Amino acid sequence: MKILLTMCFAIVMLSPIAFAQQYPQPMLLPGQSQISGGLGISWINGTPYYMIGVMPDLSFGKLGVGLNLTLNISATDGTIRKVDWSNGAYRKIIRYVSWGQRHDPVYARVGQLDMATIGHGFIVYDYNNSASFDDRTIGAELNLDFTKFGFETMYGNFQTPGLMGGRAYVRPLKFTQLASVPIIGGFELGATYVTDQNPYSGVVNASYNQITQRDSVITNKGKIAEFGFDAGLPLLRIPFVDVDLYYDYAKIVNFGSGSAVGLLADFNGLGLAKVSLKVERQFIGDKFIPEYFNQFYELDRYTPNAKPFISKAQLLDSMKASSGWYGQIMVAVLQNFQIVGGYRGIADDPQGGLLHLETRFPSVVPMITFSAGYDRRGVQNFGDVFKLDNRSLLYAFFGYKPYPFMTVGFNYYWTFIPENGTYSVQRRVEPRVMFNFSF
Repeated sequence: MKILLTMCFAIVMLSPIAFAQQYPQPMLLPGQSQISGGLGISWINGTPYYMIGVMPDLSFGKLGVGLNLTLNISATDGTIRKVDWSNGAYRKIIRYVSWGQRHDPVYARVGQLDMATIGHGFIVYDYNNSASFDDRTIGAELNLDFTKFGFETMYGNFQTPGLMGGRAYVRPLKFTQLASVPIIGGFELGATYVTDQNPYSGVVNASYNQITQRDSVITNKGKIAEFGFDAGLPLLRIPFVDVDLYYDYAKIVNFGSGSAVGLLADFNGLGLAKVSLKVERQFIGDKFIPEYFNQFYELDRYTPNAKPFISKAQLLDSMKASSGWYGQIMVAVLQNFQIVGGYRGIADDPQGGLLHLETRFPSVVPMITFSAGYDRRGVQNFGDVFKLDNRSLLYAFFGYKPYPFMTVGFNYYWTFIPENGTYSVQRRVEPRVMFNFSF
């Protein structure tokens, strides 16, 4: 708990160095559209490219479309960067097609899944299906809420076997005369099943064959699958304040199980400001990892030909029973300011810390815009929090707006690039002049 409080303090004090998605969604009102475009220079692992592009976010009622039309032209020989337009270039162009907002009765999204979550997030939380700019994937989410019952589904990758699953839930008292009773009328029960159909998702041991220069699988416990049950109860519903209590249980097939008890609280200040809090106490059994499918999962699943061997299932197989805390805070003021920070720490695992930070200041300071974000896994202590290595994801943008429609600034990315079946660190620095038109 002490570590959690320390991290929450760090979230507030150090929020200007936070992470969202590799292509962060603009802070737009429902029904609002924006077209952003411009030109600049992109240094990708030290290699310069001239860059020109357009990134529209279009809204047609509840229908939203996000595209990325960018050309990177070599500053050396004038050729277009081949990686951008090979191996399914359409996956890089179509960022998303969506219907509604995430908490609407009907929500659907096809394309990049930035922060996919199922239920309270004990099994799938902040999952990102695209680990690299150069390896974009197309996935889907579909959530339907019929008041008395509903379901949430997600499919990570239409190109190859991967993560898929869903949650069905029911509010049983909605079928009775107690439906209109405050608090208990919203009681909810849910069941979740998620599986990774990648054939390497359950490999816990392998050796490197010097002759074939490939891994020889020694132990494969089968494709990872996890199921769970949950219950949620509204504790408070008054003007400007909502508080919910929930319980989650999850079991990873052929491995272990765990559970969690948590509180969710939303504070709305007359529509001007919103604060959301999540605090969760986790009880972790042997061979179990909470939020197993998270923002790093596509990177962690399996590293081929690594010496020594590395996989998420191997880490799972070695986990010992423990307990932990998860805390998250989100603060938003109109469309001008947003901070999100979350941290999970496990008591008996010095490398079990998982950090997520995100911030956006589109117009707090006149003529200045800033957005950034940071994710880090395996956090060992406070001194290990803000380091950039193969356990980090970073995005940052700083810009000056001489005119409302024009921004001069630069992006910095610390992300990954696929190489020989695995991922290596990729650094991008992109000075640019952008034009933004909202309507």
